[in-house]
Amino acid sequence: MPICHHEIIGKQTEVVIWEINETEFELGKGLCLSAEALQILSKRRSEVHRKGYLAVRQLLNSLRILPDIYQYDKIGAPFLTDGRFISISHSKNKAAAAISSTPVGIDLENYKEKIKFIAPRFLNSLEIKKPVEMDELVYLTQIWTAKEALYKLYKKPGLIFSEQISIEPFQKKSTSGKGLVIEKNKTSEYILHFRRFDGYYLTLATTN
Repeated sequence: MPICHHEIIGKQTEVVIWEINETEFELGKGLCLSAEALQILSKRRSEVHRKGYLAVRQLLNSLRILPDIYQYDKIGAPFLTDGRFISISHSKNKAAAAISSTPVGIDLENYKEKIKFIAPRFLNSLEIKKPVEMDELVYLTQIWTAKEALYKLYKKPGLIFSEQISIEPFQKKSTSGKGLVIEKNKTSEYILHFRRFDGYYLTLATTN
């Protein structure tokens, strides 16, 4: 089983990363997919996206999550019917899942040069300046994954990343930080857990 990272954070959140090195056929072995799951899979036009979907399902198997308790809400976000919280992410040859007793959001992204060109779309004025000696590509990917993780946790469609999701300043070697979600007159604060890997970055957002 190609699980390349497994971690328990705060005694209540489990994070697992799967390295996708199998064929699409191999990833489907041992999975019991419902009619709804098969329909979702059929809508994934690229092989990369189909493999990512199947890898997430393999991760759920490894976490002993039965297919019948894994559902999708009206905005397309996954949830568990047993009372626990879940968040998933996949990018190229990696897939990740986080399971927690409290709301959680996870995002992983491979390092891509194009993020430098879209950065103005998601950075606010305080986030433009990166920590001293920190690589720009790593910094921008860290900010992006943090905002994506917060977006998944908060579950409010339409949030503007550059205005309503803010990442507090952090240092180059920080493994944790804080993020804010601002909606109308309400500001919610969350804890961020930063994990840097070879070729990609992962951020987990939790409520405590």
